[in-house]
Amino acid sequence: FSATNNTSETIVAKKLYTSCMCTKATLTKNDKTFGPFGMPAHGFIPEINENIEPGQEVQIEAVFDPAAHGPAGVGPIERKVVLETSDGQLEFNFKAQVTP
Repeated sequence: FSATNNTSETIVAKKLYTSCMCTKATLTKNDKTFGPFGMPAHGFIPEINENIEPGQEVQIEAVFDPAAHGPAGVGPIERKVVLETSDGQLEFNFKAQVTP
């Protein structure tokens, strides 16, 4: 995923986390990478506190591990990656069909 600061103000990327332990997310700005980060209930999620200047783009990568739920984790899935910023939250959603 990519996100661009379309405002005239600097936005601070505060935290990045996922909706499930089977998914990890990273944020990349220029050549600097933060993460990977997982689900808040399964560990501490540190703050990023990285400025995103007006017009600047960042990339968010989500990596889903279909084996994380074991053999029972087949079928349709929906996962979410959340980027908390000084301007609110951005949610990035994806769906997949897990087959054995």
